[in-house]
Amino acid sequence: MQHEKVSGSVARRVSSSAKWSSKGASIVMVLTMVACGEKKADGQVVIGTSTEASGDWAYSAFVRNPNATDKAVMTLTDDMTTVDSDQHGDYGINKTVVKSYERIEEENGNVTFKFVINDGLKFNNGEAVTAENFVAWTMFVTSPAGKEMGVVSATYNMLPGGLAYRNGETNVLSAVRLYDEKTFSITIAKTGEDGETSYLPYYYDITYAAMQAVNLTYWFGEGWSVKDDGEGVYFVNADGKEFTAETIGETVTAGRFATGNRVTAGPYNLVSFDQSSREIVLEVNENYNGNFEGQKPGIQKLVIVKTSEDTVMDMITTGQIQIYSQIADGSEVNAVMDLIEAGTINSSTSQYDRAGYGYFGFACDLGPTQFAEFRQAVAYLLDRVEFAQTFCKGWGSVVHGPYCTAFTMTAKTDIEKKINHYDYNPEKAVELLKQAGFVYNADGSDYVDGSGEVRYAKVTEEQAKYYESFNKVLADGTILMPATINWASSEGNAVSALLSTMLANSEATKAAGVSIVKTEMTFPELLNYMYRQDSYGLGGDYSMPTYNMFNLATGYNGGVYDESYNWTTDPEYIEQGYNVQHLYDEQLNKLSMDMVYGVEPDDEATYLDLWEKYIIRWNELLPMVPLYSNIYVTVYPNTIDNYAEDSFWGFERAILYANWVGTK
Repeated sequence: MQHEKVSGSVARRVSSSAKWSSKGASIVMVLTMVACGEKKADGQVVIGTSTEASGDWAYSAFVRNPNATDKAVMTLTDDMTTVDSDQHGDYGINKTVVKSYERIEEENGNVTFKFVINDGLKFNNGEAVTAENFVAWTMFVTSPAGKEMGVVSATYNMLPGGLAYRNGETNVLSAVRLYDEKTFSITIAKTGEDGETSYLPYYYDITYAAMQAVNLTYWFGEGWSVKDDGEGVYFVNADGKEFTAETIGETVTAGRFATGNRVTAGPYNLVSFDQSSREIVLEVNENYNGNFEGQKPGIQKLVIVKTSEDTVMDMITTGQIQIYSQIADGSEVNAVMDLIEAGTINSSTSQYDRAGYGYFGFACDLGPTQFAEFRQAVAYLLDRVEFAQTFCKGWGSVVHGPYCTAFTMTAKTDIEKKINHYDYNPEKAVELLKQAGFVYNADGSDYVDGSGEVRYAKVTEEQAKYYESFNKVLADGTILMPATINWASSEGNAVSALLSTMLANSEATKAAGVSIVKTEMTFPELLNYMYRQDSYGLGGDYSMPTYNMFNLATGYNGGVYDESYNWTTDPEYIEQGYNVQHLYDEQLNKLSMDMVYGVEPDDEATYLDLWEKYIIRWNELLPMVPLYSNIYVTVYPNTIDNYAEDSFWGFERAILYANWVGTK
């Protein structure tokens, strides 16, 4: 059955600095809160999610890109920020939190954001939120203690004096100021302390002012407070303790994984998390002041349950889950539409352009995928148009770079005409494999096209590193690397199943002399292997490069397109989890930085030109192969109303506006 497809509102980028901040001289903006009628929360909704929660609720500090469920729980429980985004992806000052603010441009080019917060802000335990609660987390993630504990952050680089603070040369963070219980500020450097990196102008500079309130006792232990003697902020402890990984580490770790006793400031409290079933229960935080519009929850209890590709439709049909957000599989979308039309479920749908895309990515420093020609060859072995049609069932389309249909950049540029579409072409794939040096058999003899055997290439010891289980070493010491990909896939994944059929086990792949070995694992384990670290609390050592292909999807939380540091060549950043594809290309790295740094917020023409150049270079190097950018469909029950997801607004945001109306 064919169903109507309705795309949601197209995302708008932050197009004008005037919309958010005052340029030039220091100007105080007094912000009036939006009045929202009080409503009593009632009812319960069960939400199904395809990604498995890790149980680590650490504000993304220790994980470069937490999965969707983890991010949703963080948003639902910790949502007191100075800056927030609306349903269109646009960022602005959170009026519920901030009473007034200044944007001060200093003579040296630095910019200071100064805030006065509103009265009556509270944590869920009833404790008052003060200015020190907003500066504390920035202090922690830039501190030597945070560094030692594995915090992922580049913030220190853009704060004047931040490097000295991070290196332990001083315990005072001079870029952050605490004036009184309601007033604080943060200063962003025009140029980093290396004298080269430019942080201002910045195309999305309002996001620099985003600071989140955290409870010091919960995160660091008893007796901690923040002081400022006029030179900057520093931690003090009533018992004379120093702020080190040793003194706070145990408390921070406990805080990351705690459930029912969490001290937070979001719309919901985390009541429980079942380690076995991964079920999450949240209930309304009565001390919540509202989101950036003053909106408070209208549903009393949320239950988030893990689903699988095999069970999700049965769970929707039987009512075991009532909200299933961001359905990407076209077969599932059409099945849900059929259930609604037949009256089997009393539900409605929300439909909108996805702010992201599905892909499979490579480890560009491991095995054959370290060669650009090889990565391109693999792309030519997959009919991505057919893949998108098969998977999306008309609810999506192919993209050819790291972008999605929800962004306006594609409509405002001719990027589609300027990049390689990698249309299905097995013959071209073979050409590229030969260019990459894969012209040998396992014994070193010349490869014969069409033999069906796996190709090999002669490589150096450095190129062969970590791929010993696949490589062959001849008697004369020649190292031969096979055209074999070691693929890590999550369990029960529809995209993986289709990739197995259309790529890994296809006749074209076999005929080209390429082998793809698939290993299924849990999603958290996959991420650990991809990030080469134990980011998800599974234990063990994942630092050794093991897999060189991963399939998953990416999404954007707001209308910010900032790829800076994603292609860094700096070893310290790489160790923190940046540049997960391990593609070390100085040109791409520079383009990713130039695209946003040095560009004024209202200079759209320059931004779009640099964005095009970045996409073109990315497309040439192909660290990832995009598969589709689709229309998301969310099913929700008619026991609630006023529920509307959008491209940059998932269930964790939309649920705040929903009201419980009960059975109709």
